[in-house]
Amino acid sequence: MPNVEEFNFISFNSRQHALYFSQLLRNAGYSSQIISTPKGVSLGCGLSLKISPHATGKVLDIYRRNRIPIIGFYSIKRIGNHSQLYRIPLN
Repeated sequence: MPNVEEFNFISFNSRQHALYFSQLLRNAGYSSQIISTPKGVSLGCGLSLKISPHATGKVLDIYRRNRIPIIGFYSIKRIGNHSQLYRIPLN
């Protein structure tokens, strides 16, 4: 059976914005992991924040309050070597 991995991530315009938003999440009690931006999102600085799908609603609230420049919120599902990428609407 192929390995399955699902997570959400935020792609940023700059490394500084990724690090700053990571700190905002940490201060609010949410964990995130800095990762290389997955293939399929070719814009930005190359860094993204991996977040739990369960925390996405709260993370979106933090984003709306702070309006850090981002490329977008995404959901990815990897099954073996195949990836499905979806953009999460911000409204």
